[in-house]
Amino acid sequence: MRNKAASFVPLAAGLALAACATGERPAARPAVGPQPVEFSLRPVNFSDLPGWANADLAPALTAFKRQCASWSARAADAPLGAGARYGGTVGSWAAACAQAASVPPGAERAFFESAFIASAVEGPGDARLTGYYEPIVQASRWPVPGFTEPMLRKPSDMVTVDLGAFAEAYDNAELRGAPRTLTGKLYGDRVRPYPTRAEINAAPPSQAFGYIKPADLYNLQVQGSGRVRFNDGVEARAAYAAQNGYRWRSAIGAARDNGRLTDATWRGFRAYLDALTPDGARAALNEDPSYVFFQEEPIADPSAGPRGAANVNLTALGSLAVDPAFHPYGALLFVDAVYDGYAFQRLLVAQDTGGAIRRGPRRGDVFFGSGPEAGLAAERMNSQGVRFWTLMPRGAPIAALEDDADAG
Repeated sequence: MRNKAASFVPLAAGLALAACATGERPAARPAVGPQPVEFSLRPVNFSDLPGWANADLAPALTAFKRQCASWSARAADAPLGAGARYGGTVGSWAAACAQAASVPPGAERAFFESAFIASAVEGPGDARLTGYYEPIVQASRWPVPGFTEPMLRKPSDMVTVDLGAFAEAYDNAELRGAPRTLTGKLYGDRVRPYPTRAEINAAPPSQAFGYIKPADLYNLQVQGSGRVRFNDGVEARAAYAAQNGYRWRSAIGAARDNGRLTDATWRGFRAYLDALTPDGARAALNEDPSYVFFQEEPIADPSAGPRGAANVNLTALGSLAVDPAFHPYGALLFVDAVYDGYAFQRLLVAQDTGGAIRRGPRRGDVFFGSGPEAGLAAERMNSQGVRFWTLMPRGAPIAALEDDADAG
């Protein structure tokens, strides 16, 4: 799956309030019926979006402007997202990006309504919204008691196979239905799956740039990145570099299921790991075959979050992790969910993904910011039956697929 410091303290202190767009109890939702099998987009009016009139759109505008800056380096005829089901080209978003640069505070709603049209998102898979954040952890440059787990750099022996490119080259429909990329290791002239977490722990394939506690390492790997404060006084970011290709399997759930953990919360799991020896903690984490590698980066802008999969710095309560097989990075997505019993209705920008998020077009993970307060807020987000809408620039094609005549 996939983070903020002092600059987000005022936000974190009021996260629960900021997350609730209306502050009202949500209306009763209709019973969940049969789930749609096909992905489609159905144009609607902005007045059809629940809570749109009162939603705080400022974080989404900040996130969108950061996204526009990244698009400026791409060709106008480049597709917005490789493998996504809609989005058009980068050039079709240029007018909206130019307009976004001069939107004054308080005019966000007028901007989005004038520059975009809204469409309801329908499709298979999970309809669920969760949250994530950027942890801030203590670290050591060298392994010492208490700081035993390495933050490993991306190994030089890791290779990525782009199945999407092979699908297009061979015009192979079966490959188009497979995951777009696979991560592996070259053994002679054969590519085989990359080693699991247990195998990596037994023989680390690359150098470490620091060492942290077992629970902190797993938290960084689940969140995707984090800020680390070294004992030499340096603060840096452990940024996502690569993942070994295995689907995430919760080590917390595994410890609960095998009877070793009675408190299956993150705090309970941390206490459980802290009480184990380093070897015992590694054995507990080895239940999850997924492993994330990091790279050390300076923190140039303390007000910005880590870079997501779109290579754009994330915005607290403005960025969303999505399934890129459906949504292109940069897509504007309005969500209708429930948070702490209240309506959570926000506009978010698709700028990240994760192993547990690639579950369909209505599965999302909201970035809550950095630090422990953001972590507590993110942990409370777990909303089922979420509804999604996407915003497309006026004049751009909105059909989910070119041959879907009724989708646009």
